[in-house]
Amino acid sequence: MRILIVDDDVDMRRLLLGILQRWGYDVVPAADGAEAWEVLQSQPISFVITDWTMPNLDGLELCRRIREGRLARYIYIILLTAKHSKGELIKGMEAGADDFLIKPFNAGELKVRIRAGERVVTLEHNLEEQNRKLQEAYSRIREDLDAAVTMQRSLLPSHALVVPGFRFEWMFAPCHFVAGDIFNVFQLNQHQIGFYILDVAGHGIPAAMLSVTLSKLLSPAVSQGSPLMQFTQDPPHYTIATPADAVHTLNQQFQSDDDAIQYFTMIYGIVETRNARLLLTQAGHPCPIYQPKEAHATLLGTGGFPVGLFPDVEYREEELYLHPGDRLFFYSDGIPECTGKEGERFSVDRLIALVEEWRDCPLRDVVAGIKQAIEHWRGSEEFEDDITLLALEKAETNSAQSSASGLQAVS
Repeated sequence: MRILIVDDDVDMRRLLLGILQRWGYDVVPAADGAEAWEVLQSQPISFVITDWTMPNLDGLELCRRIREGRLARYIYIILLTAKHSKGELIKGMEAGADDFLIKPFNAGELKVRIRAGERVVTLEHNLEEQNRKLQEAYSRIREDLDAAVTMQRSLLPSHALVVPGFRFEWMFAPCHFVAGDIFNVFQLNQHQIGFYILDVAGHGIPAAMLSVTLSKLLSPAVSQGSPLMQFTQDPPHYTIATPADAVHTLNQQFQSDDDAIQYFTMIYGIVETRNARLLLTQAGHPCPIYQPKEAHATLLGTGGFPVGLFPDVEYREEELYLHPGDRLFFYSDGIPECTGKEGERFSVDRLIALVEEWRDCPLRDVVAGIKQAIEHWRGSEEFEDDITLLALEKAETNSAQSSASGLQAVS
């Protein structure tokens, strides 16, 4: 170990130099505190033995400068002094000294105190090394999480999405980097649009992994085996599963054989764009809010069982014909269960009240307003559960739009 000795007395420096070198230490001498401070800034020394009384910069000020200097390493300081009153010793400790040795000192006592200091320096070095490794591990985890966030968000529909005759808006705010919530809107065929919103039980990476798996599975682009499509030999070589059948298939696929039960709630719906017929199935997910253009908003559906809990479950369907101006709001339970600053939950009633209050506003503004209201309620942009909302509106259509079909993306 390298030790810096600081003393303006040449004979004392020589004495300390000889003693420490005999004990096997690498020793660097300095004539005062100013010279010692320059050495400490240029060399990785972690042990200092310094006299108290010196010109230019005394031992007390050197201690203060070391402690206030925010060096990248901890420096252990033994203060050599002829002062032995308790007040002086307290003053030295407050300045940053770790230990004292009263002049004239005993060589054996100095050796013991240096050994004690060495243990502290070693512990500090080991702690710094562990912190460095932890920081490297955290950086790798953060990079992986950032990649997972990017991947999960790439699975969400584009805000450039256009469905002739309909509008979709949404918000998505994971409580962690990644979410157990996921949703999508997609084209099933020329005249049918599918959409879902689901919430995997739990939080964090395990829930997010299942939500990503489900997002990949719930895609009409998947080859044979998609719960949304049954492939046939005859053209067009597929039939579209009803929402109830699709959820039933999912429930059979996600029955767990072990004790690690992982289930999810969801709503899956199909919109017939030619006649605005909506068919949807609710599987344990919060009841959607149905807001007719000319009537008060109400809750739709009766609940149903979550997917993955019980094998022999029948799922029912809700049928609805939408008229221009009708709206539907699908949301995860993170919204009504969001706890406010006073400990009260946001509630479905409060969400319905907002929807009613803003019924004449554009759908995009309603969704943005709901997000701001929840953040204000929470008192933060960080939530205890994932916050997801998917809104659908039957829009006015002209003849050109009526002749169009399917999803479109606009730039």
